[in-house]
Amino acid sequence: MAESWTGLPERPRLRRAIRHGLRTLEPSIRIVAEGFLAEASAIDLLGVGAEGEMVSLRIGRDEDDRALLTRSLSDLAWLRPRLADFLKLAPGLGLEPSTEPRALIVCPEFSREIMSAIDVFPAGAIQLLRYRCLTRQGQLSVMLDPVAPVEHAEEGDREATGSIPPEPCGMNPRPDDPAPSPRPRLTDPPATSTFRTGLTEADLQLVPRDPPVAH
Repeated sequence: MAESWTGLPERPRLRRAIRHGLRTLEPSIRIVAEGFLAEASAIDLLGVGAEGEMVSLRIGRDEDDRALLTRSLSDLAWLRPRLADFLKLAPGLGLEPSTEPRALIVCPEFSREIMSAIDVFPAGAIQLLRYRCLTRQGQLSVMLDPVAPVEHAEEGDREATGSIPPEPCGMNPRPDDPAPSPRPRLTDPPATSTFRTGLTEADLQLVPRDPPVAH
């Protein structure tokens, strides 16, 4: 019977456990390197996907999700122009020159900001995975769970509850809303107006000043 793991495992041990769990979740990904140095830091796991694309996998804690998103974007920018080098140095990896690299971010939990930010990128470019550490007969085991984008999750909630989201401010009013009162129109300016535009004080609806108080 599996039980929750106490504390945080050592990073090499956690890498191996996540690598093993990834075989069940995404068996098409072949891990080809661990701790691979990229632009400024090491990619935890570097793999090749089913379509021959490079896959960067970053592992962190709850509070690391924002930093890992930044590093994953850096990984994609770093891997893209170096695909030709990988093809020359390791032709047996099965890389496809026409594919775009993608990234996996693995954390115990993600903030709502990160889940919302993922929707900005092309589908599949960056994927979030939650992990939970378990122990089976004294051995570390990891359960991986893909995180659904916030936008899709909210749509599912609305369909399930039948609720209608409020309309944004400034949009067209609903049919049952009272019509707004018309704004007063400017009167025809007299020929002797003191303003260049021909406006009068009546048009501007100026409030008359109080008469001066006699001393």
